[in-house]
Amino acid sequence: MKDYITRLIKIGLTENEAKVYCCLLRKEYFTATEISQCAGVNRSKIYQVLHSLILRGLCIEKLGKVRKYEAIDPKIAFTKLIEDEKSKLSEIANLSKILSPIFRKKKDNSSPLDFIQVFCTPASIIKKHHKLELNSKKFVLSFCKPPYAMTRKFEIHAEQRKSMDSGVVYKSIYEVETENKTLFARRMKSFENQGEEIKILYHLPIKLHVFDQCTVMFSMINKIKPESNLTYLVIEHSDLAETLIATFYLYWKEAISVSDFIRKENISI
Repeated sequence: MKDYITRLIKIGLTENEAKVYCCLLRKEYFTATEISQCAGVNRSKIYQVLHSLILRGLCIEKLGKVRKYEAIDPKIAFTKLIEDEKSKLSEIANLSKILSPIFRKKKDNSSPLDFIQVFCTPASIIKKHHKLELNSKKFVLSFCKPPYAMTRKFEIHAEQRKSMDSGVVYKSIYEVETENKTLFARRMKSFENQGEEIKILYHLPIKLHVFDQCTVMFSMINKIKPESNLTYLVIEHSDLAETLIATFYLYWKEAISVSDFIRKENISI
């Protein structure tokens, strides 16, 4: 009997419903008290369980001086259950067709600022930049301006190296670091030798990074107190990315190569 109860539970009956139905199968009629004793279900719950089985089409109530309950033949009762399940499956299929278009349009109903993120600390900015590098698939385009975080470094950082090794192309325009042009030129040459495509200008308008055709990251400087406000915006927007890619290549066309910069400044490497 335990096996039958387990199998009835698997098709959606509660444990008490399964126990009561198995009990009802044993003889023609039962009173509520008899069913409670037979099934081991508390008397306070037995009427609720019986009412549920009646709704499922698994038993009927015989009215009289004493109410009695009779199981419906499983061949009949389970045919109704099968039809009910088929009806549910059909309704689920219909609902999926109706609700899927709403799900697909959810981005249209999102906040217009959901695609904008703001970062205000050096640690959070670097972490986000590295994450975007590692997620890039095709290219990273950059406007790089002093002050540089890598003033004394001649090796590209690990995240960029890993990204480049996966096939991502890095093109960067660096603004000249006027305080030490020789050290600046040596760093540029080193980065170039490691695979980064580099050009140089004497002025850039902003710090900017474009990741593939979808995400841009750029600095916003407080003109009144620039030393006290470090803010970067990250915007996921293909139209903005397209515009800034075109802007990058306008500057790229005007920029000079590392070799031309070294010759122009008469620097010995």
